[in-house]
Amino acid sequence: MRALYAMKVSELQEKFIDELNMLLPEWKFVKRDRHFKLNHHGVMWFFHISCVSHDSDFDAIGDVALEYLSGKKRMCIIGAELGNIKGSGQMRFPVSSSDEAARSAKSLYEFFVEVGLPFLNKYSDPNEVVTTLKRGGHEAMLISPFTDQHETQINLMCHEYKISM
Repeated sequence: MRALYAMKVSELQEKFIDELNMLLPEWKFVKRDRHFKLNHHGVMWFFHISCVSHDSDFDAIGDVALEYLSGKKRMCIIGAELGNIKGSGQMRFPVSSSDEAARSAKSLYEFFVEVGLPFLNKYSDPNEVVTTLKRGGHEAMLISPFTDQHETQINLMCHEYKISM
């Protein structure tokens, strides 16, 4: 039987998101997609939160993505989970209480600042995206695991941003 003071997993998730929301005041939280988004100089930045629920707690996982648009048409979306960007594998932030929700939200935010923001800044340069995809290999697979889309992404980006092939 659940203790009287224990929060439901959904309440813990809401508390966790509320804590992150306070740490990301410039970002808009989209509840339906469970991500924060920010228009950064015409490139959409996303900080997505996945929750792996258990009976009485959950683990939060953060990933980042960038979306390049031409008008309303998506040209390219790239992204990766924060732990994979760092090279350490998936990174989970456990939440089992209200206090832990605040601590884990702060830890995930700090990891986002350390790993996610540099990734977002680096790949906000369309030349960097094209160069990485053209080069192929591990980094190209990290940012865009669907290799069958790389050529199309490269062509669209080169055309839109006048990048020489």
